[in-house]
Amino acid sequence: MGAAAWGGGKPEEKNPVKVVFVSVGMEKNSMWINGAPQESPLQLKFGVNFSVKSPLGFGSRYNDGIQYLEATDSTGRKLAPAEFRMGSMYPRSEGGIVQATVNGVAGELPSPDASWVRLKGVFRVPVSRSVESPVYEFPLAEEAEEHVPLPGANDREEAGGGDIVLSESVPTGRLFLKECSTFERNGKKMRKMILGLGVESSFDLDRFEILNEKDEVLETESRGGGSRMNSSYREWTRRLQFEEPENMQKLRFRMIYKVPVEPVSVPVDVKLGMRGEIREKKK
Repeated sequence: MGAAAWGGGKPEEKNPVKVVFVSVGMEKNSMWINGAPQESPLQLKFGVNFSVKSPLGFGSRYNDGIQYLEATDSTGRKLAPAEFRMGSMYPRSEGGIVQATVNGVAGELPSPDASWVRLKGVFRVPVSRSVESPVYEFPLAEEAEEHVPLPGANDREEAGGGDIVLSESVPTGRLFLKECSTFERNGKKMRKMILGLGVESSFDLDRFEILNEKDEVLETESRGGGSRMNSSYREWTRRLQFEEPENMQKLRFRMIYKVPVEPVSVPVDVKLGMRGEIREKKK
């Protein structure tokens, strides 16, 4: 199935969000109860793939919204709605296409003699747009840090329409560098580091880009990282390494971050058998 809707709710947007049901099957969940392994009752589960063209992407993985589609089986029996947890969206990007998979579960099993289940409704997909920050610079020291205004702060100030802006109202973030050092690999000088950002306001970091003096993006290997958050603080760290340009004097980098745009409504009307989607035959 290939449903589509225009990104950001704007008719002129040329990057449609597409949704495809990629899997369907009966499964049991394993769980621990009172220290003993047990299995849940049999459930009908679905896998749904969302895709969109860059620079659009999908909202934060910490979105915990649950959405439902109406369900009917081939006998005509109306089932309890199927549930989809949009908080399980973990975006991945390749070739200019951003994808995310969401899992769903039927509210109840279809009739024993049913041959398919029809799902119908609308997904409200949390969509974001990737934006580049200004370029920042750190000395090539083992450790460094700097507090900077978060990108987008000026836009928020201008949107307020006031003539006076208090400096305390501008959100800031702590950029930090750790374990910055060089090593040799295949006769080439390499540099490795941990680059991070900590914030106490709403912000959604996607990645860091390392730049040379001409503002060209260097090919950079990501060697892992992580994030942590609580009610008032969120932090990202990335382990990066790259071939160091000749005569490199400082570390130049920028953030690629996500800003939310209007959620996209994607209509769904699909029949699913145990082998996947059942398409209507063309006459």
